[in-house]
Amino acid sequence: MEHLTHKGLNIVGISLVKQHKEKPKPMSTNLKLVTPIGTAVYPKLVEPDTAFDDVGVFTCKLHVSEKEFEEFKAKVDVLATAAYDSECQRQGKTVKKAKSCPVRITEDGDYEILAKQKAKVTTRAGDIIEFNIPLFDANVKAITNKPKIGSGSKIRMSAVFSPWYVPSQGWGYTLRLKEAQILELVEYSVSGGGGSFSSEAGGYTTSGESLNEALEQNQEEQGQVAPF
Repeated sequence: MEHLTHKGLNIVGISLVKQHKEKPKPMSTNLKLVTPIGTAVYPKLVEPDTAFDDVGVFTCKLHVSEKEFEEFKAKVDVLATAAYDSECQRQGKTVKKAKSCPVRITEDGDYEILAKQKAKVTTRAGDIIEFNIPLFDANVKAITNKPKIGSGSKIRMSAVFSPWYVPSQGWGYTLRLKEAQILELVEYSVSGGGGSFSSEAGGYTTSGESLNEALEQNQEEQGQVAPF
């Protein structure tokens, strides 16, 4: 506010300054999580699943105990709440939530954690980025000769919390699969038979190269190592 005097008149001038509010930025998606050890259900860790996506999707469902589920869900809920609030603030309104959720209790009452990763992603520039899922054994050694990992295997996964928003579906999040550790292996046979074996007390091991050797190049590309 400023005062101006002109020919005996006291004029009060009011200056209005337009304020610009910055739009909140979406929450960071680089939030890593490690699941508890669970029983794998239809894991696709070596070859991507192309049943519903021609590009292919690496995916794995883990069934865990109720206690481990609740502990893991509590960690995810903290991230989900913060990410959802950030999206509502960014849009300036309350947005609906998607029905699907990767951390869920199934209709059969199983405590399930789902993580997945597209096999290929095309960038806006038209470049194609291909992904694979690094696998490690019970001793955290890279598995170079990847086995036919079947349902019933005991697995722990490393994933990244990644929120998304699609107007037709609403707000949701994905657990992007980064690595998997095979603690006990149950193999499937190509013919569809029940070929499998159980590990020794020390867990499934491989004679492959060490973790550091296997991930030397992968660290440069992904900027991370197995968190197991």
